[in-house]
Amino acid sequence: MPQQALQAGSNQGFKGAGSAEQRNELNGEITVTVAEVLPGGVLRIAGEKRLMLNRGEEHLQLTGYIRAEDLGFDNSVPSTRVADARIRFGGTGQVADNSRQGWLARFFAKIAPF
Repeated sequence: MPQQALQAGSNQGFKGAGSAEQRNELNGEITVTVAEVLPGGVLRIAGEKRLMLNRGEEHLQLTGYIRAEDLGFDNSVPSTRVADARIRFGGTGQVADNSRQGWLARFFAKIAPF
């Protein structure tokens, strides 16, 4: 049997690149209440704000934890001082509907995402 018949080889290669970027900004104020007082002066806060607009409704929910010593003289706390912050923002109505991708665009994004 020739020696070349017993030889095998393999070669693989991969070359790829990618990037992702996302940027969001939300400005505003929301009033929250103390839902629970925890040991060490930690306060669990929760609040919700609903805005009825002429073309729909927007809502904002905030929950998290703050330290009592972070309260300002006016009882305000900057968002950078809210631990485990959970912020939900959404809306309904004409403006929210128009900001969503249509079914045909979603279809083509799935079959040809590039």
